[in-house]
Amino acid sequence: MKIAVSSTPWSVHIHAGNLTQLEWLEAAASRLDVDGVVLVARDLPRADPEYAAQVKKVATDLGLTPVALDEPGLLDPALSDDTRTAAVQLAASLGVALLRTTAGPPGEIPPKTFAQTVAAAKQLAGAAKAANITVAVAPAAGAIVANLADVRHLLKDADSAWLRYALPGGTDRSEMSARERVLLTEITLASDPNTVSADRTWVVIDGATPSGTDPFAAVGTLVSALRAR
Repeated sequence: MKIAVSSTPWSVHIHAGNLTQLEWLEAAASRLDVDGVVLVARDLPRADPEYAAQVKKVATDLGLTPVALDEPGLLDPALSDDTRTAAVQLAASLGVALLRTTAGPPGEIPPKTFAQTVAAAKQLAGAAKAANITVAVAPAAGAIVANLADVRHLLKDADSAWLRYALPGGTDRSEMSARERVLLTEITLASDPNTVSADRTWVVIDGATPSGTDPFAAVGTLVSALRAR
């Protein structure tokens, strides 16, 4: 099982200035038995190529695979194509293979918004292909792509091999075909490790840490339970 950890459980500490992104990487490598990291765009203090290259070097020097850049909402039609392209460029600078994202809200006319979301997905897929990066689309509550059925509909209409799935652990995938590749299986600290199926994907520990909880201790406990299966 390949396990990665997102910076989200530490977001509060990062934004409070108690932990830098580079300190988080070093601690993740020394204190957690994980194989890789998912870098959350909002937790990065800078998005310039020089800083991204530094993050990439530190992660790889520590033996951590930079798995994905997590930048939600890139499929929102309200965003410009330049914004989506910039996200791809940041992902490339970080050395990740995947760009994890979600759609935007349904809008006043959901069918129109969905068609525009498909167009945004096609543009993002084109930019990602040029950079040799795969886009992993995740469902999100309150978004126009809110569940597995919505993601399947979007990916079918966008029709690109550079668009794949990022799904919550426990999602029923029995009706998915072998061609519908899930690249990220996302779990939280509340997930039951005994129900997590990797299916040759990266298992990503994500989600906020409860107030007063040490994220390293909580994530470490979950990783140990996953390894012990």
